Amino acid sequence: MTAEKKINKRIKIIGCGKMASAILDAWLKKSISPQNIYVDDPKPSKWLLEKKKDGLNINTKTDVLFDYCFIGVKPQTLDEIGLKLKTLSKKNVTFVSMLAGIKINRLEAIVGKEESIVRIMPNLPAEILKGVTAFKENGMVEAEQSENLAILLEAFGETVKFVEENKFDAVTAISGSGPAYIFLIAELMTEVGINLGLTYDEAFKLVKHTIDGAGSLIVNSSLRPQKLRENVTSPGGTTHEALAVMMNKDNGLQKIFSAAIKAAAQKSKELSKA
Repeated sequence: MTAEKKINKRIKIIGCGKMASAILDAWLKKSISPQNIYVDDPKPSKWLLEKKKDGLNINTKTDVLFDYCFIGVKPQTLDEIGLKLKTLSKKNVTFVSMLAGIKINRLEAIVGKEESIVRIMPNLPAEILKGVTAFKENGMVEAEQSENLAILLEAFGETVKFVEENKFDAVTAISGSGPAYIFLIAELMTEVGINLGLTYDEAFKLVKHTIDGAGSLIVNSSLRPQKLRENVTSPGGTTHEALAVMMNKDNGLQKIFSAAIKAAAQKSKELSKA
């Protein structure tokens, strides 16, 4: 089973913002015919409307039976599409929610406990087929549904299957929000480079390829990040000097990252109670 495998399934997407659009783009490139995808979105983007020319169905009223319904609205607006979701129940649809903080039992309360429901947490690098998606199925998802869903998710990156849904707040804080942390690091490193006398173009090119290369090393090396860091840190050298500041126990990165990621996890918990 690979991301290159084609599957002939009909998919409904309710709410197609940045994340859902990234996923949709991956499918159109690799897995699914646009004629088999139906998007419901009150304000379709210019990009979506362009895809309509290729056969993508946008806000089309139809009696088509769907295999999967991906839910991509904002978590706070879930109740507003409750009726639309209910009309799809009892029709052998697998509901796939990418809503941060929304637990499976909340969806079961809307569509019914007998429905197949999967909670996923993708992230933005899906846009370039480099995402990672955590997912948790309820007990009603059958083997074939699960296998086909895996193909859909692997079309835009790696997957991690979870048995315990209570880990999703941590997942959201680590991988869901994680790309933004790296973007901020890139932003700050570039700013410091400019302050040290580099032009923006010089600093940004150095930063983005440094991050790209370091990330590739993490992915492709058998060594843990700590060992990779130690290998590049010579005692008394420039890297050692920088890390001494970053790893300060009182005000270093560990304290900042810990507080920031825990705040994201807490927000995910709050969303689940809203």
